[in-house]
Amino acid sequence: MKHRTKHILPKKLFFLALAIGFLLALRWFITDGMIPGFELGLRWIFFLVAMSIGGLGAFVTYFEYHGIGSQEGIVRRGNRTSHVAITFDDGPHPKHTPKILDILKEKKVKATFFAVGKKVEKYPEIAQRIVNEGHDIGNHTYSHKEMAPSTRKTIMKELSKTKEAIYKTTGVISSLFRPPRGIYSQASRGLIVDELGYKMILWSVSSVDWRRTSPNWILNRIRRYARFGSIILFHDGGSSVKREGESRINTVNALPMVIDYLHSQDLRIVPVSQMLDGMSADEDEFSFFDEPEPQPVSQKN
Repeated sequence: MKHRTKHILPKKLFFLALAIGFLLALRWFITDGMIPGFELGLRWIFFLVAMSIGGLGAFVTYFEYHGIGSQEGIVRRGNRTSHVAITFDDGPHPKHTPKILDILKEKKVKATFFAVGKKVEKYPEIAQRIVNEGHDIGNHTYSHKEMAPSTRKTIMKELSKTKEAIYKTTGVISSLFRPPRGIYSQASRGLIVDELGYKMILWSVSSVDWRRTSPNWILNRIRRYARFGSIILFHDGGSSVKREGESRINTVNALPMVIDYLHSQDLRIVPVSQMLDGMSADEDEFSFFDEPEPQPVSQKN
């Protein structure tokens, strides 16, 4: 999961809770024995500070699931045609990616795979199969290194090594990039988009499959949030983030149901490159706060 200005990572939410607990304990220590009126006022101050910290944590964690982009060259959805895009991060994986490719082939669906460079080098035959079967392959850095905070030198190295690995393996020079966990800064955006010429692809719907959720839970999430132009995030690889584990069997098992559901709603699944071809230049820039609520797809049985 997962993408935007730098946000508080879930592994750090423990420290957020610790900070709130510390403030509450400090409030009790300071106000013990004070005159009632002054104590009440101070308690309100500590309460508001604690609520502000908690609210900030909830706000920034929200974007882990949804991604956000508001600058030129960043895309988190397509236009309001009947197209949707299914994307996979963190592969190739020797077990899960081939199974996903088998399903996509059976369902006659093309998807987009944002590949980690060192895994492309380790499993070149799978990367080659992705391309041979008509799917997009994009850059997801060489070692799943977050783009913020990060130095210019590190970003250049991560992207160039992955670009080289993909080209040597598949012959493809990809202009698609997705930052690990969707995290970027203004500086990294400028380097990656403006200087290196990549399209930074985020997402509008996360399957949250890294949570080890059940296939039916994943399907219900897609049913709830998928709309015209959605870019849907899945993962074919694991262990890029320790707490997320390696198994993506629930993703594999959910995928046929997700595809069947999207087709039942007259949504055409296309690779990201095809979705971009149908977008005008001014649709590249997207602001979460300015986006009107999309019309829901029809509810067919």
